[in-house]
Amino acid sequence: MYIVSPNGSPVSAARLHQLEQERQLKLPEAYVRFLALNGPGTYRGWFNIEVPDSGVLEPFAEEEFWEHDDACPITQQQIAECVSIGTTIDGDFLAVHSGVKGILWLPRHSEIIELYAEVANEHADYTELLDRIYSEKLAQAAAAPAYFEPWTQTRQHQFFHFAPDKAGYELPELARECKESFKPDFLIENAYTCTLFLQRLGGYIRFNYAYRLEVAVFYEEGQEPLLQQITAFLAAHNCKLLT
Repeated sequence: MYIVSPNGSPVSAARLHQLEQERQLKLPEAYVRFLALNGPGTYRGWFNIEVPDSGVLEPFAEEEFWEHDDACPITQQQIAECVSIGTTIDGDFLAVHSGVKGILWLPRHSEIIELYAEVANEHADYTELLDRIYSEKLAQAAAAPAYFEPWTQTRQHQFFHFAPDKAGYELPELARECKESFKPDFLIENAYTCTLFLQRLGGYIRFNYAYRLEVAVFYEEGQEPLLQQITAFLAAHNCKLLT
């Protein structure tokens, strides 16, 4: 798995175990290992791996978002007792409850709460479960290379407006030239986006193929010299910095 920035904020296992004692529950071991190593952040640009939050689901206990028949692993009242451990960018939750063995999936666009068993292998990676859920819920395999973007206090960004010229110079061509010039360590490209990851930047350059007009640069503080090189390159290729 590619790690976008080295400036993550790992969460100590001791802190997580203290929360377990306070809430009288058991956090998934693979989840604890992941946070202790990488800290919170976004996996594959799809799932936010977060520190445990015991309050975020409380308001949902008063609403009838999900069915609570005999097949449901929790009651409506127990939702308020759940501890959220992550969310998708669409608003789905993963959570745990002291009276339930496993990990609860509370979907944003479905009325059915599901229960996932924690991976039994003590060396299993937490992202194995996330990839499984991704494949099931989005009906497509998590085939693209895996990457994790830690949440840092030093992350900065700049946005550029790209103007295609009359000669037919388009954003995919700019992305190819940028790739040749800056030699990314890792990249993801599909019909909608091209993202060039550079470890020395602590971030990436993202080309929005869907709209064909936007380029974004995400970087860590202290990498301004490289940022200036990238900015000069983009300015020379029909990109205007947005302020």
